[in-house]
Amino acid sequence: MPDREDRNIFERHFQTGVQVVMVALLLWAGRELVALGQSSAVLEERLAAQGALLNEMRQEMASMSEVYYRQTDARRDLNIIENRIDQLRKRVDDLEDR
Repeated sequence: MPDREDRNIFERHFQTGVQVVMVALLLWAGRELVALGQSSAVLEERLAAQGALLNEMRQEMASMSEVYYRQTDARRDLNIIENRIDQLRKRVDDLEDR
């Protein structure tokens, strides 16, 4: 029966080797998952900071729109002034014609 005993010893060593490989793979996968979790946390913090910066920039842009004179507003006001000038010219022309 030495042949059967040799086979049992080989199977035990083989199973031990497979178990060692499995444990090594599990340890590697666990370490990679921890690293992935840390990277995810860092990215989440960066996104939160970017969101805060974006909100700050939106508020700054909103406050700037109150300070600066928009081109559309300037064009509208200029049209109103030009219409008033045209009306005054017509009145002056009418008065001069009398």
